[in-house]
Amino acid sequence: MESIGLTKLDKPHSIRIAAGKWSNAARLFFALWYLLGSFSHVWYGLTNNRIYEALDRTSIFEISRVLWSSAVMPHITFFALLLAVFEMTVGILILSKGKLAWTGLAMSVLFNLFLVQLGLGFPETPWSGRDFVLNRLSCLLFALLQLPLFWVRFDLSFPGFVRARTARDRAQTDAPSLKPKSSTAGIREDDDTVAKRGY
Repeated sequence: MESIGLTKLDKPHSIRIAAGKWSNAARLFFALWYLLGSFSHVWYGLTNNRIYEALDRTSIFEISRVLWSSAVMPHITFFALLLAVFEMTVGILILSKGKLAWTGLAMSVLFNLFLVQLGLGFPETPWSGRDFVLNRLSCLLFALLQLPLFWVRFDLSFPGFVRARTARDRAQTDAPSLKPKSSTAGIREDDDTVAKRGY
């Protein structure tokens, strides 16, 4: 029988397992991170886009710093809005099903690895321990935490998972309980039968 994607294991030869409540909770967290982040980039891109200037000082590679200051910052409003569209797309894909969900996760991991080399804008000495902790560690951990989800089979989108789980719980609640007949009913029936027969 086909599972609704809650806890059932995939076919024996498959290394992926069906998505359960914890894997769906994890992808909801990652998706919300991107969806909310996209709105923040719209806000900063339109009202305070100078905050992105610091990123040209924390990249590991010289060419990245040059490109950021010479190509990105002169058109930062456009790139900030483009980043917002990207993050919105990633969030929606992660909440989708099947290969779309894995595509969103792959985009997320690659984006965070890009941020590892770019840094987060904290002014620290390049290649120092503080530089790694403040500018790169969180992005690296964010990417690593998503890797286990590639071994999960998302047969349902997140809204579909919620609907299926709600329907299952409602069906279990509405199902009539099967209670055995009371023994006293049988005794009363026997007494009535005896009385009618005149015994």
